[in-house]
Amino acid sequence: MAKKKKSKSLIKDISRRQFVGGAGAIAAGSIVGFPNIVRAADPIRTIGLGVSIINEIQAQASKDTGIPIRGQALGYGALFGKTLNQNDQYEVSECYFDMFDAMVPAGVFQPIDTQRIKNWDLVSNLTKTGMLTEGSQIGDGDAPVRQMWVDKDGKRIKGPSRYISALPTIHNADSLGYAPDDTGRDIESWAELFHPDFKGAVALLNVPQIGAMDAAMGVEALGLKKFGDKGDMTREEIDFLVDFLIKKKKEGHFRAFWETFGQSVNLMVSGEVILQSMWSPAVTAVNAEGVRCIYASPKEGMRGWHGAKAISAKATGKKLDQAYEYLNWWLDGWAGAFVARQGYYMSAFEPVKKHLPQDEWDYWYEGKPAAKELPDPFGNPLVEKGTVRDGGSYEKRFKKIAVWNSIMKENDYLVKRWTEFLSA
Repeated sequence: MAKKKKSKSLIKDISRRQFVGGAGAIAAGSIVGFPNIVRAADPIRTIGLGVSIINEIQAQASKDTGIPIRGQALGYGALFGKTLNQNDQYEVSECYFDMFDAMVPAGVFQPIDTQRIKNWDLVSNLTKTGMLTEGSQIGDGDAPVRQMWVDKDGKRIKGPSRYISALPTIHNADSLGYAPDDTGRDIESWAELFHPDFKGAVALLNVPQIGAMDAAMGVEALGLKKFGDKGDMTREEIDFLVDFLIKKKKEGHFRAFWETFGQSVNLMVSGEVILQSMWSPAVTAVNAEGVRCIYASPKEGMRGWHGAKAISAKATGKKLDQAYEYLNWWLDGWAGAFVARQGYYMSAFEPVKKHLPQDEWDYWYEGKPAAKELPDPFGNPLVEKGTVRDGGSYEKRFKKIAVWNSIMKENDYLVKRWTEFLSA
């Protein structure tokens, strides 16, 4: 059981210093409220989560392209709803491939012509073939390769094709965070999520679509159930999983179910929790508070997510041309360097090297020890000299993805059963 730690200052919200972690929370839709920036008479309108709708990013894009850009940061649910139902209210949606089972059939996007994407050849095979390197594991769920390829009319096909549903951009892989001083051992499997040694000191992410996949990986690692597709479970599989979770909850296994980045950090810093679903930047924030926290690299693989830039079907003429300019800017390297300091990767990573000093590239992409103290996106100290990024290199992290963030066909049923689990 965890020892109770006293935090110097529990994190109640995102400070500028800790934005690197806050962006991780927004990537799962739990933090909102970033301001619109560049106000102009007729700007390009873009919507997204706060991981990409950031003043500094859009100001730089406006400066480099000469196009006024106005961004609106939304929570995940609001982004999903506006993208699907109000495509006359944006030119670009900075969305996520796990949304596309709803978006593509609804025709809210227009096919993107890859011949108009100047760095398309530099976009890695992680999205084009599903494998970053030869022999990689594609993973269950909404892998970008299953969501990206379309024909000239926007109809989904296996590909490859000249046309894509959206331009792949920011991505990362998530797993479990743990306090090694309390666990007493390295965490190398998702099965540890349910180990009795940690009873009463475990937390799950309270987003049904993601929390269920984390739990499913734990159940599968224990050998209790083999899921056909952890990103698209059947009702029978959902029932098995939720019944197991209810049993564990009644046994007192879980300490908490967190919804925001700040909550996940507080739980670990305070010592209430020693093992939990976690986002990579949140681990950094915990360590910044003086509490040792490690990001696990489970042998079964990590859970991936992938952002994209989609163009509204309503964008035409000059607006359409400007939307393409904005998408092309995202692959030029400046944005990739900025998000690298948040802990995220870019689909076209070669141009990032031009904007990221070698010591930062070595740390964020190559998995090498930091040659010196490294900054966050705003220039504040973030990474101590000698630190090695948990999860290793980009190649190692994405060589084995167990499942991608997904919205299941049985999503409504999953949410219903998850609610039963929480109230049990």
